[in-house]
Amino acid sequence: MFRAFGCQRSIVPRERYSTLAEDIDKNPTVFGKLLRREQPVRVLHEDDTYFAFRNIKPYAPLAGLVIPKRRLLQDPDALGPEDLPVVEDLKRIALDICEREKPDAFKANDYWLRFHPRPFNSVDHLHLHVLAPVSQVSVWTTLVFFAHGLHAADVDDVLARLRGGDGAKPKEGS
Repeated sequence: MFRAFGCQRSIVPRERYSTLAEDIDKNPTVFGKLLRREQPVRVLHEDDTYFAFRNIKPYAPLAGLVIPKRRLLQDPDALGPEDLPVVEDLKRIALDICEREKPDAFKANDYWLRFHPRPFNSVDHLHLHVLAPVSQVSVWTTLVFFAHGLHAADVDDVLARLRGGDGAKPKEGS
């Protein structure tokens, strides 16, 4: 939890459900609809805890999203040390997908694994973008959606902060 403008906020949604099935059933986001298979989805990975799929807005030949099935709010700056295992798992799955789907880009490190911080996210459910090869991402897309440090947080930067034991990243003016 962190303070911004005198308020406390957690990355956990206001309503936390006891079972994963209930959490998925009550998830109001488009990702909830995908998890419930209410909308078409091209699955890249699924296990008991995580789900990965192709983005409907492909910014690169491989444009995937990796999410925890249990909803956490999309705010990488508010993640705390207790969220480290989730972020590590998201990264591991994203790397596996990149290596499988775009092996040449993977070998050349021609990929991005990035989160959008608030207010630059469109779905309020924690998700990690996996894009490859980024050498094929347009300059416009890079500047508008994935500029490192401006509109996107690299997964390794988030992991470094969490491994350092730092809590939520302080917001300017707080």
